[in-house]
Formats: sequence, C-alpha cells, structure tokens
Amino acid sequence: MIYRFLLRYAKRFKIIALIFLFAPATNLTNQYNAKNNKRITMPTAFIVSFILFFWFNDAQAREVKSLLELRQKNVVVQKYDLSCGAAALATLFNYQHNDPIAERDIAIGLMSRAEYIKNPLIVRIREGFSLLDLKRFAEARGYQGMGYGKLSLKNLVEKAPIIVPINLKGYNHFVVFRGMYGNRVLLADPAWGNRTMLIRTFMESWLESPKLGKIGFVVNRGDGAAPATHHLVPSLDEFVMLQ
Repeated sequence: MIYRFLLRYAKRFKIIALIFLFAPATNLTNQYNAKNNKRITMPTAFIVSFILFFWFNDAQAREVKSLLELRQKNVVVQKYDLSCGAAALATLFNYQHNDPIAERDIAIGLMSRAEYIKNPLIVRIREGFSLLDLKRFAEARGYQGMGYGKLSLKNLVEKAPIIVPINLKGYNHFVVFRGMYGNRVLLADPAWGNRTMLIRTFMESWLESPKLGKIGFVVNRGDGAAPATHHLVPSLDEFVMLQ
C-alpha cells in the first residue's frame, strides 16, 4: 500500500527532491535535525536528494514496465486489421491448450477457404472472420469448436475462457472473456491486451444475434480432456492493476 502511494505521488516527490538537490547551500546548512540536534550538511542533503530523485524515477519506470507486461501476458495481440478472430483463437490455443501457433498461421488457414481465395474482399466487407470460420479451423486442428447462443453473463463466467463478439466504437471485434470480479469483466483483447471493462459497458457492447441472442464460442480438446493449462484464469491483481 505504501509503495503504491509513493508511486502515485512520485512526480511530486521528484520535484521536492530536485528542490533539495539544487537549493542554495545557505538554506540547507541552516536546517537542523531536531532529534539529534545535528546540522544537515550540504553533501548529506545532496546525496539524499540524489537517491530520492532516481529511486522514484526508477520506480515509475518499473511500474510502467510491469503494467505493460501484465497487459500483454498470455494474450496474442493482433498484427493485422481484421485478424482479431485469428488472434483470439491463437490466445486459446497457446494459453488454454498449450498448443503454440501464431496468429499469422491461423489467418492464412482461415483465408484458405475457396470462397475467400476467389474473393478476398469478402473478409473486409464482413469486417473479419466469422465464428463459423473459427469453428472450422479449430476442428481441422483436432479440437471441438462449440458455439453457444442465448447466453447470460453467468454463462460466460461458467464457460470462460470464451470468445465473444462485441462492438466498440462502431467496429465489430472478437475478444476472449476471461472472468468477472465486482463490477468489472476481464477481457483478453487482441487489439490491446488484457483489459477490464465495466459490466454495464460490456453488456451493451456484446453483440446479439436476432435468432440466437448473445453468443459465444469455446474451444475444447478433441478427446474431451481438461485444458492443458490454466493461464487464462484471472487473478485479482489483473482486476486491480488493469482498471
């Protein structure tokens, strides 16, 4: 808690440290330590200020790095405009089933359909691949691709990790729903990385089919066994740090 407080006010502490670092010697040498009744010398104040300044600077750098690592941990970030479906599927293969595969390889596999080879613009017109495309690829790789309709938020929590289609800022997009805590859900978003979202915002963004209602897609092992890993199970730290 103290460490997070110091990080929060690191900029202010750095400014104070700079003031001490470059303050006139006359001001510093007139200060006393009330407890020990000892004069604070210029070299001592300089050293303390120097350490404080660079400690807070390093602490901020470490926080930025740790947040970036947490945001990109166990999620495949998409490299192409319309490949969120491929990246979401790659996230499940890599971090749920311990089956290494690149987003690019999945995208190439999805594009191998005769329909897309004949007219590649279909993918752009449809704003990406469909859940049916993902199902076909998963089953060709030996998995069971299961699509579900009329889902509730409770269903998502029970079936997580699960790919769901959402619409953000007018664009259709696939994300992996990982879990829920408090008033937020945790998503592995191929366009960003791990992120939390208010439940209200998520429910409004979650796309709904006229016939099937709220839909989602899971990938199970072909032999029915449990997932090989549990890297997509959410942790409390992620809900706290990724707000």
